Amino acid sequence: MSNTYKLMCGAVLVWGLLAVAIARAEPPKAEPAQDEAAAEEKKPKREPIYEEEPNGEELIAAALKEARLEGKHVLVEWGGNWCGWCYKLHDVFHNDKLVAPIVAEEYQLVLVDSNTNRELMEHYGGKDTRFAYPHLTVLDADGKVLTNQETGSLEIGPKHDPEKVASFLKEWRPAPVDAEQALTAALERAGSEDKRVLVHVGNPYCGWCKVLTRFLHDHEDVLARDYVDLKIDTLRMPHGDEVAARLRPAGSSGVPWMVILDARGEVLATSVGPEGNCGYPVAPAEVEHFLSMLAGTKQRLTAEHLAEIRADLDAFREERERKKAG
Repeated sequence: MSNTYKLMCGAVLVWGLLAVAIARAEPPKAEPAQDEAAAEEKKPKREPIYEEEPNGEELIAAALKEARLEGKHVLVEWGGNWCGWCYKLHDVFHNDKLVAPIVAEEYQLVLVDSNTNRELMEHYGGKDTRFAYPHLTVLDADGKVLTNQETGSLEIGPKHDPEKVASFLKEWRPAPVDAEQALTAALERAGSEDKRVLVHVGNPYCGWCKVLTRFLHDHEDVLARDYVDLKIDTLRMPHGDEVAARLRPAGSSGVPWMVILDARGEVLATSVGPEGNCGYPVAPAEVEHFLSMLAGTKQRLTAEHLAEIRADLDAFREERERKKAG
């Protein structure tokens, strides 16, 4: 045996031993399926967006109530927390710069779990419809079905196309109400019914505006004795800014703010008091000023009516303070 051959054999033996040592030192590689499972476990789990209960009727009823107050349509997103595309569309509804403003300004969005509300979904969507998720239903403020929409046609590749989603939402949003025409109609009604016009001004992004709208609606039986309620939305209503600019009282800031007009459009009272704009009246001084607005312009309201309104405003403040403290 030649020396060269001996050297070659020795080299092969050394490399073989080295390979065994390395194999023992390195941990065994996971199978591809195990890698995927591990990666899935490391993925952050998203918070549920659907209530997995058969409470769809309650959710839609609450959405319809808000839609009537705000002059919106209801957008029902049928699906579930098991539906990845539902999360994708929900993110578009809330985060996309083109789509999110349309949803916020024109719709009351409600998510209804399709598994636990199947009959309800078929009631609104049609029993003969083949559903894919998410599925959309648009209702007017009275609960009438305006349209149903499968969302596959709104997709592009692995996501939803904001342009297509925005186009769909624009098509089915409520018809805009012109602020000048609304004001004229309210003044005419006030003249024919010997009432005043209580104007409150705000926009869809103002939380206190919603609270004021709800309060005035909840006390409609009392306030309608003397006032025609008129909400001016400076963002959604054509000429809303112009009407607001013409009526805005000096010293007011932010929204909401209010003016009370006679049937000719003359200002009788405003929400600007000694401590500024009372907005939705919460603080005692704000409550006092709001009640003074009513006391100075009422015709049929009684002291008992004003006391009832005061009690409800005080109760709201006390409940709010309890929540803050607790």
